[in-house]
Amino acid sequence: MDELAADFELFIQALTTACIGMNDPHYFQLPVANMDEPVFRERVYCYELYHQIRKALGDDFPYKLDGEVDKNGHPLIPGEIKPDFVVHVPGKMERNLAVIEVKPVTVDKEELEKDLNKLKRLLAESKYHWALMLIYSDGKRDLPTEIKSKIIDFSRMYKGYVLLAWHAGRGQRLKIIT
Repeated sequence: MDELAADFELFIQALTTACIGMNDPHYFQLPVANMDEPVFRERVYCYELYHQIRKALGDDFPYKLDGEVDKNGHPLIPGEIKPDFVVHVPGKMERNLAVIEVKPVTVDKEELEKDLNKLKRLLAESKYHWALMLIYSDGKRDLPTEIKSKIIDFSRMYKGYVLLAWHAGRGQRLKIIT
């Protein structure tokens, strides 16, 4: 296994540990005043996931985890693009390890397509070595077949460099499906 693949495997292990560490249901669905049911809020989930990943990675991991890095105005990446997470060495395009987009299990078809296109661009233009589409749930819903199929079809074009990651709910282990 080369160094890059080994670093990616370490990151996936940290991501898995992070998902197991997310035990509070409010990070998955946020209670809202005057509403009977809590709602999925991607940002709330992502901020806690970031915290848990940083704890799992520690300070010795050779890459940085950054959230919502705005690529607008980047000299090598045209247009506006803001991935949910990047795992990279800032300032070194050849050290862009992974890019991650996150969506709740209730994502609609258009939003999913938009994020898959974002991953496509980041793999091509920003030279990320891997991309993950992470779908999370509240522990009560399964991964919809149409979402799974769409991401699997997309990942086939990239021969293992695009992964579908499924986080079924609080305290659950991350599952890499592709």
